[in-house]
Amino acid sequence: MTRRTGHGVPAAAFRWSWALTALALAAGGCRKDDARAATSEPPSARPASACAGTETRGALPWFEDAYDKALACARERGVPIVLDMWAPWCHTCLSMQSYVLSDPGLAPLADRFVFVGIDTDREANAAVVAKFPVSTWPTFFVVSPDDESIQARFVGSATIAQWRELLAAGEQGHLDARAKSGALAAGSPLALVRAGDRAAVAKDHEAAATAYTAALAAAPADWPRRPDVLVSLIQVLYKHDQLAPCADLALQVMDQTGRAASAADFASFSLACADDLAKVDAAKAKTVRERAVARLQGLVADEQAPLSVDDRSDAMANLRGALDALAQKDAARAVAEQQRALLDDAAAKAPSPVAASTYNWPRAEVYAYLGRPLELVPALEKSAADLPREYDPPYRLAWIYLQAKQPDQALPWAEKALALSYGPRKARVQSVIADVHKARGDVAAERAARAALVAIYEQLPPAMAQPEALAKAKAALAALDAPPAATSPAAPTPKK
Repeated sequence: MTRRTGHGVPAAAFRWSWALTALALAAGGCRKDDARAATSEPPSARPASACAGTETRGALPWFEDAYDKALACARERGVPIVLDMWAPWCHTCLSMQSYVLSDPGLAPLADRFVFVGIDTDREANAAVVAKFPVSTWPTFFVVSPDDESIQARFVGSATIAQWRELLAAGEQGHLDARAKSGALAAGSPLALVRAGDRAAVAKDHEAAATAYTAALAAAPADWPRRPDVLVSLIQVLYKHDQLAPCADLALQVMDQTGRAASAADFASFSLACADDLAKVDAAKAKTVRERAVARLQGLVADEQAPLSVDDRSDAMANLRGALDALAQKDAARAVAEQQRALLDDAAAKAPSPVAASTYNWPRAEVYAYLGRPLELVPALEKSAADLPREYDPPYRLAWIYLQAKQPDQALPWAEKALALSYGPRKARVQSVIADVHKARGDVAAERAARAALVAIYEQLPPAMAQPEALAKAKAALAALDAPPAATSPAAPTPKK
């Protein structure tokens, strides 16, 4: 899971104290029949089904980048839609698709939902991204087709059991809304989580935090969804710049987040809060980091924990980052070596080139961390050859060569990645090209690359716009043309 950057501690942080106290105290088939199937009409006389055109991912049929078709199919069948909001650069997305969503045990769910994968970088999907915005990849939604209302949401990596819980909650919400039966009674944990999810998507972080806190307080201590709802709560506190309450929550419930990826994700947001909180409360930030280190060390050491390789690698990356922040450099490096070996083994055993590419980014990052980036070049070159239409492998090669201070070798790979990329990711690749030219000392080429970067950001659809990144790109371009800073004249040499 990607960590985010906060913006300091607002004065209103105390508003959440009541909610955290409540949380601490609390912690102690109704599907539409297809009438046409029962008729005696010959197949040629029946209307074409809206559900044609799916592709098989594992045991489930998926629409790919076709939300409108999925919506029409779901309305025809009267079942909820499941959205996988993903991106090709997202290693956790690829891991979920290769190792969780492809599980044969999910086959019985095929008739109860309509599944659609949405590449959030594709500009053709901008309207869907606007309707179901994402801040962490992957994010899964269960949506009622009747009014396209969100019935359930899950952020990040999930086990098969967690994914089933998500779908069950979403299906119950859909059926409840249709029957107006009140199965999800107001004040029930699932109804409160649903309210929190809708508020979070609307970026009403205060309302989302209130709803999630109430859901956790209303639920039993052994509620299966407690870990992922805790992740949602700490995420919205962080997004709302509630850094002190975020740290308090981390210290109160760090050990209530289970043994799966949610535990590592919660620790990740805890560390993000600590990083920003350190500017105003270094002692508390240090305490949070120490608690996160202990939690992550236990998780990494638990060989029976239901973690994918990608999940375990993320836990290790967050662990070594926290160890570095605590000035435990040798321990951090030992974790990095352990992570490198884990990822190398997983890539070698991956069942397909796509599955192997799951590990490209974490391998690139850890090899660079260890000061050995060029050792990964052969593996990334093989990935680029195996997946010639994918922008991510050449992008990783460009990044690796840039880390190794070999910009001339980085440039052709970056240009290849640019030709294959699209949407917001095109801007990321263009930014690397600008950095490459800067490293080469070619000011004119750097200026042209940064101007192109600004243009890419300006042309993104509103749902994909990145105003902060655009502002930074414009500032970097302006800095190239700024006059050199004035220097004070040298003092005259005293005459002897």
